[in-house]
Amino acid sequence: MNENIESEIKYLYEIEGLSRRQISQKLKVCRNRISRIIKGTKMVSPPKPTMFSEYERIIQEWYKEYPFLQAKQVYEKLKGYGFKGSYVSVCLYTLKYRQKKCKAYHELEFLPGEEAQVDWMEARLPFGIVYGFVYIHSYSRYVHVKFYPAHSFEFFLEGHISAFKAIGGIPQRCRYDNLKSVVISRKPVLKYNAQFLDFARHYGFSIYACNPYRPNEKGRVERVIRDIRNFIKVNTFENINDLNNKISLWQNARNNKIHSITEKAPAEMLKEEKLKPLPAIQYSAYKVSPGSISTTGFIEFETNKYSVPSEYCGMHCEILAYSDYLEVVVKGKKIVHHKRIFGKKQKVENPKHRGRLFSITPAFKHQRIYQVMKNMDSSIYRFLEIQGEDAINVAYELFKILKNVSKDMLLSAVREANNHGIVKISYLKTILHITDKQLDTPIYPRNTKLLEINYEGRNLEEYDKLI
Repeated sequence: MNENIESEIKYLYEIEGLSRRQISQKLKVCRNRISRIIKGTKMVSPPKPTMFSEYERIIQEWYKEYPFLQAKQVYEKLKGYGFKGSYVSVCLYTLKYRQKKCKAYHELEFLPGEEAQVDWMEARLPFGIVYGFVYIHSYSRYVHVKFYPAHSFEFFLEGHISAFKAIGGIPQRCRYDNLKSVVISRKPVLKYNAQFLDFARHYGFSIYACNPYRPNEKGRVERVIRDIRNFIKVNTFENINDLNNKISLWQNARNNKIHSITEKAPAEMLKEEKLKPLPAIQYSAYKVSPGSISTTGFIEFETNKYSVPSEYCGMHCEILAYSDYLEVVVKGKKIVHHKRIFGKKQKVENPKHRGRLFSITPAFKHQRIYQVMKNMDSSIYRFLEIQGEDAINVAYELFKILKNVSKDMLLSAVREANNHGIVKISYLKTILHITDKQLDTPIYPRNTKLLEINYEGRNLEEYDKLI
């Protein structure tokens, strides 16, 4: 009923003196409504029941007990009570209970050299996934960024070492999120990664682990990560080296730009930082993984296979994973050094590791040497393919050369031969300054009497006289 009719009813009743019945006949309005208008009350229609009517009380109780309850959790609970509605309807209904409260934080201030904030970021680029180690000094806002092909523990340590070297010093403390490389567990007590504690002790800085769900505690590094993401969105990169080159230019420009809060450039404020000097001995950044050597002479690490000398087949070993290479240790002895690869299910085999196996199986020797040499590198494969039917013999000659020079030297010579179109063993020998006599004859000293020298150890009691 609109306001005009209400006004007319009150006029007819109060001014004209008509009864309720007369007003009803005149205006064709129900007498009950006329009575309510005269008394000053309005008719309130009872609310229509909804699918949540019978569950409203229990939902209120849930949110009183658990204020941070999610809509998905409420939906799962309601299904246990026979609720037939959809998840979307639960989201809309519980919105009034899930309104986020405005958060307020204390402003964090830091002294020169007091702290640096550290975190990882991930970037998915056309050439693959890369991980950025982001480091920023809390006082000066000086930034160091470097991307790596993985974010495992050895790269975490390598990122610190790179930042310390680039900046030329170490802060009193480093602040971290709950990274597994730093914090193993928080309950029942805070437990740190033992190797990272050793690393921090070596460089002389303390560790601060942020409280869970408190992003404001490391807001400086979070803002840098946001800016890096924006930079990556508007640029293209060919590979990880190109990315690091361009991000280096970006960080240099940022470090020399006036900061809106400090009103100084981070590079200028870095001079005020009271940093600790770098230790005289550098820390070896690696991760240790247990492994076993297969009967075919390989160890497996991150789905990739690396060759090991055949005499160690079947033994247990330790794999020392550095950022750019691997070492294999058996009974405390380092037996293998391989350049690290980051693909999946690839194989790296050094023909030198198969010398003992070739002597045991002479019938398959030349054929196996050919297979191993061909798969060693694409340049070797190209060199052998041009040889035609003589490829097996040429592979054997390459293997003999490999006994006298390193793998890198041989590959460099083969690439040069391929580039010049001179794919001959004689040309390789010329490049490497190798003669046929060197390949077939063991090396002896000019004075053969040197081989007859014997050495007798000194008695330890003689050293006591020097004390």
